[in-house]
Amino acid sequence: MRQVAGALVAVLLLLLVALPAVAVDLGRAEGTLTIDGTKIPLNYAYAIGRQKNLLTDRKEMTRVILTDKALPADAKLADLDDNLPGDLNGVIISIDKQGHVGHVAVQHPKGNYDGGYFEGLPDYEFKPHKGESGTFGGTVSSLRVKTNTMTFSYDATFVAALR
Repeated sequence: MRQVAGALVAVLLLLLVALPAVAVDLGRAEGTLTIDGTKIPLNYAYAIGRQKNLLTDRKEMTRVILTDKALPADAKLADLDDNLPGDLNGVIISIDKQGHVGHVAVQHPKGNYDGGYFEGLPDYEFKPHKGESGTFGGTVSSLRVKTNTMTFSYDATFVAALR
């Protein structure tokens, strides 16, 4: 019995030591956007609060932008609703106050996809992570979504300064 208890304590200590290694730095993401089997790394994270939900016409969404490369310094985050500047690849996800995904747009080397605004779609998920004041973070993921021109999915953990 003591050996089992000792082993459990050892496993718990290993998990506690490993947790900080999994944490993502502010402004960064760790994950991938997969387009037709091709993986695109998601390395950078941005978050903009009080964005308009086109279904309710209220400023109640938080827009999360996850990209493979950093946005240009002069990029106006509030204007990035469904596309990214230049040759950036990534996903733009709008999350409501209840933590439900309500809009998804994808940009990749072969084009763009905008899923429009929606409610109650089980294809997309957001799990918030507690963070410091003024930050927004969590894990976002999707099932494989098939459109007319591609199949995509994403899975990433991020922490961003909330603007």
